[in-house]
Amino acid sequence: MGYSSSLIQRKFKDIVGRRYDSVLKDYGEFLLTDEEMLVPEIRSILVPLDFFVHDITDEAIDVLSAYDATISLAYITDTEVIELLEQALDRESTEEFRKKKEEYGRKLLERTAAKLEEYGFSTQTRMFVGHKGDDVVRMAKNHDMVALCRRYADGESTDASVSPIVLRICQRVETPALIY
Repeated sequence: MGYSSSLIQRKFKDIVGRRYDSVLKDYGEFLLTDEEMLVPEIRSILVPLDFFVHDITDEAIDVLSAYDATISLAYITDTEVIELLEQALDRESTEEFRKKKEEYGRKLLERTAAKLEEYGFSTQTRMFVGHKGDDVVRMAKNHDMVALCRRYADGESTDASVSPIVLRICQRVETPALIY
């Protein structure tokens, strides 16, 4: 018998009688299962970066420092943006944009990796053109945790809200996610 079942059994034993199964079904989702009570071992953390992520915060580094993990930094340029530019501009202008984005991405990766390495983290870097949400979900399968900046993939918002892409990623990944 799992933790939630035994808790409900003890709590509602004299109250619900034969309705125990329906109470367990209705309220079991609000209690932690035995598997959820275990703290997962975190050995690798994915940190996706893009144009809207300017830096990893010191607070996020403090949280990540609780884990003895390798941090994989991935700078992703959105495929859809490149495709729109190819349709709207000539090939030369699109290539110039792509080169500037790659230069920005390379500098951001170097700066972020250096900052993390100062704190004793082992880092890996990767840069590519892809679909920001889908590729993060796909890459998260090979990592124990995902750390997402609240502004990742969000060029429209100016307030401190969480990007819709970040929320969608958190709903789709099976690994723990940290939003900083």
